[in-house]
Amino acid sequence: MALEDTPRLGCGRSIDHLWSTLDAPAGEHEEHCAHCRDARARMIQLRQATAALKDAEANDPAFTPRRSVRDSIMDIARTEARRSRLLAVQDHDGGTTEISEQALSTVVRFAAAGVPGIQARRCRIDVSTAEKPSPTMGTHDATGGSLHPMVIDLRVAAAPKIHIPHTVSVLRHQIGISIARSVGIYPVTINITVEDLYDD
Repeated sequence: MALEDTPRLGCGRSIDHLWSTLDAPAGEHEEHCAHCRDARARMIQLRQATAALKDAEANDPAFTPRRSVRDSIMDIARTEARRSRLLAVQDHDGGTTEISEQALSTVVRFAAAGVPGIQARRCRIDVSTAEKPSPTMGTHDATGGSLHPMVIDLRVAAAPKIHIPHTVSVLRHQIGISIARSVGIYPVTINITVEDLYDD
């Protein structure tokens, strides 16, 4: 025997049906049924209250989301856009090694999370496949493959009481070490921009 989960009024009329026909004139049954009349009146009040709240949120500056909330939303959007973006980080005899920007960004954010007084925000990572790698740290691996120069641009918020130059230096070191340990590549350039302060 099947069990019905559809919510119904005392008269047997479906609440979902009543809600879906709220914009239409009440039928003969609904005009004479106390259950339906009461339910329709409450639904109309609920819809009016919801519309009033929606208008208030749209026009009241107090409901404007904080910058951190907007940044978080945009970070999610950028992450989704970067899911399919692969960075060619190495050329070798067998072909090219590619790593997703999202994976590298995750490593960067974990490194930033370990530095007190820092909150990571936007992160952008690029590699240059047009330039010929120079004989500097991180441009060749143990197998002789050529590593393309990696550039990391990270924007952060800082706690107001920290010593920013020292903390940024520590953060830059942690990011370089974390990337090297995770994927075997040391970034050539790590740009860090402190764009805001936050309450610690």
